[in-house]
Amino acid sequence: MKVICQGNELSDALSKVVKALPQKRTNAILEGVKVTAKDDTLTLFATDLELAIEKKINAKVLIDGEVVVPGKLFADYAKKIETEEVELDGTALSKLVIRYPDSELQIKCFAAEEYPVFKEVDTSHSFVILKKELKEVINKVIFNVSVDEARPTLRGVCLNIKEDELEAVASDGYRLALTRSVIKNNGIVDKIVVPAKSMNELSRLIDDGDETITVFVEKNYIMVDLFHTKIVTRLISEEYINYERIIPNVFSTEVTIDKKQFENSIDRVALINRLDKKSYVRIEVKEDNIQLYAHSEDGEINEKVAISLKGKDLVIGFNSKYLIDCMHAIDEPYVTLNFTSSTAPCIIKGETNKWLYLILPLRVIG
Repeated sequence: MKVICQGNELSDALSKVVKALPQKRTNAILEGVKVTAKDDTLTLFATDLELAIEKKINAKVLIDGEVVVPGKLFADYAKKIETEEVELDGTALSKLVIRYPDSELQIKCFAAEEYPVFKEVDTSHSFVILKKELKEVINKVIFNVSVDEARPTLRGVCLNIKEDELEAVASDGYRLALTRSVIKNNGIVDKIVVPAKSMNELSRLIDDGDETITVFVEKNYIMVDLFHTKIVTRLISEEYINYERIIPNVFSTEVTIDKKQFENSIDRVALINRLDKKSYVRIEVKEDNIQLYAHSEDGEINEKVAISLKGKDLVIGFNSKYLIDCMHAIDEPYVTLNFTSSTAPCIIKGETNKWLYLILPLRVIG
């Protein structure tokens, strides 16, 4: 293999595909990026066997071929030569020589035959969604995904694909996020679970434009084709929780509140016990205001925010981090906090009915 390409295009492509490299050291060859030169195209590919990213760039191909190059080293070095025209010479097979004006670097390589092949996903079934809608869907739920390895299904985002709507759900067992988006369905109604890492990388790779993208769904995989970039991820096989059954729809207390004021108050209140694992905040709903209270060895804090109240007064406790996380994800001016009792979940909604957040309370203290 021998090619000539632009350093900035090489660096940009590598920065994308290395996101699919394993986070933990496993098989040495999986820490590499497969580089293939053919037909005036340089193809870069990386996978951790769960997520795979392929990126193509234009190149002057002098000799066809392919090698596997240690990914992080290759990507880091490419950043240093972004302004140069670069020659990649892999004719020696056991090494890649990177040449640029009056200089060169030699990197040990692996044989491409040992590297996993790119999974070709069946394109018979798919759905179409706006880029900005898919990006928003991911960003509104991803922070609720569990990191507990004992509950693998909660380490992903559930995509409930309906006839004309996509419903995305994420939960860590203590809180849940749900959002909806309009889609054009091409022959699939299914509920699938996509690993959180894959959803995170997909969100980073797509922009928030008005163009549509197609998500292809196979039995155990999904694929997104972004013209010169392909993303394929293996799905989580375990069935997702029956989230519809745990979302209440009857409430005795409904609070409408200015989102920004509430967010700022929670941010301030959380500072006093930021070192506490549960970051407890006590919330008292009464008449025309909501009172937030927290304390620690460092001191205590009280905040009041004006509200519109329907229903009963209430005292309830929460992990302030959970409240802050969902407030940061909401872009509407007002939200409603819906309660049943001090021991039942709180449901946070907006005016659009496109999303909701569920948060389990903590035992009321004081």
